[in-house]
Amino acid sequence: MQRRFWIELLLMVAGPVIWLAHFLFIYMVNAVACAHFPSGGVWMALPVSSWIILAASALALAGMAAVSLYQRRRVRTRRLPRFHGWLTGSLCLLSAVAVLWETLPVLTAAACG
Repeated sequence: MQRRFWIELLLMVAGPVIWLAHFLFIYMVNAVACAHFPSGGVWMALPVSSWIILAASALALAGMAAVSLYQRRRVRTRRLPRFHGWLTGSLCLLSAVAVLWETLPVLTAAACG
């Protein structure tokens, strides 16, 4: 019973945890890029660090979608409370909005400006 609680809790808060990892990662990428490569390499009109951030954002969004769908399927097949699926989906959706909000400056602002 104890192990099941931790698995459920981890799945329910996976969206915010993925968001947190994404948030820390993009700030580290931007800090390293600005500190060591201020002019940075440019590819298709964006700095390479921006492409790395865009790829990380796509990966984070895919991870959130996968967790949400997995938990939805688990709720149906294991007859868990519907609230678990609803909460997981809602937190993943809110975290996805946060990831998109964090990624928007990549397209609108200078990387090291």
